[in-house]
Amino acid sequence: MKILWIEDFGDKLTRSELVEELFSDLFKEISLANEFDGDNRDTAGQLARLFAEHTLHEIYVCKSYVEWTDVDAQHRGDFDIALIDINLGSYTTPNHKRPPGMESPEFDKKAGFCIYHQLIKRGFPDNNIAFFTAQGLSLKEFSQYCGDIFLERPANCFEKYRPHFERIRQWLAEKEDQQSLILRRGIIDGSRFMREKIGALEPSDLNARLFFYKTIPGVADDNAEALRRDSIDYLTRLERRFLSHQNDDEADLYKIFINELSAKWEESKWSYVRRKVTPRFGSWQEEQFHRTAHFQMKMLRNWSSHRLLSREVGAKEIAYFFVLAMRLLVQRDLNDIARFERILARLFDGVSDLELNRLTNSALGFYLERSYEQLKVLHKDVLRLVRERLDGKDPRNNLNRRIDNYFLGIFRELGEVLNWLEQVEQVEPDVLAFHRRRIREVSIRLFYQSFWHGLFPLQIKSTYYADLQTIRFYIEPLQDSFLTFIGQTTFDECFGEKEASVDVA
Repeated sequence: MKILWIEDFGDKLTRSELVEELFSDLFKEISLANEFDGDNRDTAGQLARLFAEHTLHEIYVCKSYVEWTDVDAQHRGDFDIALIDINLGSYTTPNHKRPPGMESPEFDKKAGFCIYHQLIKRGFPDNNIAFFTAQGLSLKEFSQYCGDIFLERPANCFEKYRPHFERIRQWLAEKEDQQSLILRRGIIDGSRFMREKIGALEPSDLNARLFFYKTIPGVADDNAEALRRDSIDYLTRLERRFLSHQNDDEADLYKIFINELSAKWEESKWSYVRRKVTPRFGSWQEEQFHRTAHFQMKMLRNWSSHRLLSREVGAKEIAYFFVLAMRLLVQRDLNDIARFERILARLFDGVSDLELNRLTNSALGFYLERSYEQLKVLHKDVLRLVRERLDGKDPRNNLNRRIDNYFLGIFRELGEVLNWLEQVEQVEPDVLAFHRRRIREVSIRLFYQSFWHGLFPLQIKSTYYADLQTIRFYIEPLQDSFLTFIGQTTFDECFGEKEASVDVA
């Protein structure tokens, strides 16, 4: 959460009292009362440091209208929430710095209203702005004035006295947990982080470290700077989707973003192109992760394009796919977890490191086998439709099925068979719609489960005369790295009790 705080500290409350009453609940690991030095007049710098070191949030403090215009221009208006004091009279705004036509000597005493109005004009959500002021009378007059000229009154108004402190802390806590704000901040910060990462690469490193382009046969490696520009342009487009405060329906925004995010995988192959230099990975698990994540992004492109992806895609799924895409775009140290990844992880009900170790050692094999069996049921039902309706025609001859990972192989084939069936007139539309619904219901879970099935491919020994299979997994402890982090973050999404049944329409 990126906080804009407009406050001139001109009231009776001390700086320490204000800071502690407002923000103490955002600090989980330290006592803000002990760490904040009220005698240090650089409140903006001190708070910025404390927030950066002890939270996943940012804060920018402006004591005057002039400071706000400078900070606003520097950050291009990119803030998630705003706290605004009305009276900024402790500092005088020169006439040439004021908005045109505002010549009243009372300007600074009500400058907070001017800032509020400018934020609203550019589309900043009113519900993400809060007045926090000692000027209760001015606030009442402003609210009444808005009603007189048929404008909606401000959504959130808090006065600087004890009963309202708890209310504004509660408002901040709600904003801290608001999924749309978490996702917005994670996407914006992640896009910028990756852009800086790619921009800082030495020209000699570009070919080796821009992994994604090794999956596209038509992209030449010898024009490395062009690949850099293409990557930066891609990241800029992703950032723009969330940079402006959207008034669109979230479902529409998420659908558009998935299309933008996965578009790069339209021309990529299912694996690294052989004629290009194969990326070097630090371990077998890291290589498996990269190959599986690439598979997932290619599947995301295909399934979203062919109406196989669930319509219930939410902030969690957007965050998950975004993190995968960023890991695939350019080589990064697997041991480093970026701040934006930790921000996005807050969308999930993760498990602890200790719990993940316990689950990996005692239950993961069972979960993997159960998820494979459930997918196999749905896969067999779709293939049975082929045999019953198409006189023995088998679409698999054209599907290039891979059997090095059975789960990923039938996951991929499931969608390809259904898309193939849609082109055959003998299959009734309502039958196809029925199976498409079943696939959509489990689609999100399949993407999450692919992470584990990619790291630990199942081994199958078949007894053909009885159509029996012996299944086993070679499960090893995860590296203490990003793999552990993403495993902790998404384990419940993979195997939690809310699991959908593939047998239900």
